[in-house]
Amino acid sequence: MSNKRQVLKKLKKSKAMREAKTLDYNKDGSVQINVGLREADNFFSPYSYLTYELMHPEVINYIDLCEGSIPLHEELSLDIHTEEPTTNEEKKRIRTAVKRHYAEQIVNIEAKLKRKTISGLIWTILGVLVLLVEAILYNTITSMYLDTILAVMGWLFLWDGMEILLSDRSALKRKQIKSYRLMNAKVHVKKYSRKIQREYGFGEFEEEEEED
Repeated sequence: MSNKRQVLKKLKKSKAMREAKTLDYNKDGSVQINVGLREADNFFSPYSYLTYELMHPEVINYIDLCEGSIPLHEELSLDIHTEEPTTNEEKKRIRTAVKRHYAEQIVNIEAKLKRKTISGLIWTILGVLVLLVEAILYNTITSMYLDTILAVMGWLFLWDGMEILLSDRSALKRKQIKSYRLMNAKVHVKKYSRKIQREYGFGEFEEEEEED
């Protein structure tokens, strides 16, 4: 048992664990989420159209994965790196798609929160009422089975209601916070730096400063 603890302790101090806990900060103090693309069009779903472009599902999953490891009190910035140069219009399209996606998520989450609150309250009230009826009729009910059924139903309703109000709503609140801070994140779109280009063999591109 002690050997297993020593091995686990050693693994926790590994380079991979240290790197996983390390956050990349921008000059403004926000934590970077770095996204790498071949070109700007790879950021968008192949099924969306220019007047209403949606983010590519794989990009969304990647950003969500990165965001999940960043403490909630940290502000975020999305740094979109491309191999090919991006125009100001393409940068605007990317920023618009990011804001739209997470704004729509927030609207959906708020609707779900409202439904969950109503259903949770209904089940909780039903549970309390059934338990009150069971308590009032406890001495007058001649059937033990009926008394047991009422008690079980009351506790099930109450349990379901509390689970919705406490657990389900808590998970939605976490998603709401995530969506709000990603929606408010600063989005930087630029070519890979010369250092990264040399490291990964992208070629000799000149570094382009972002134009807001």
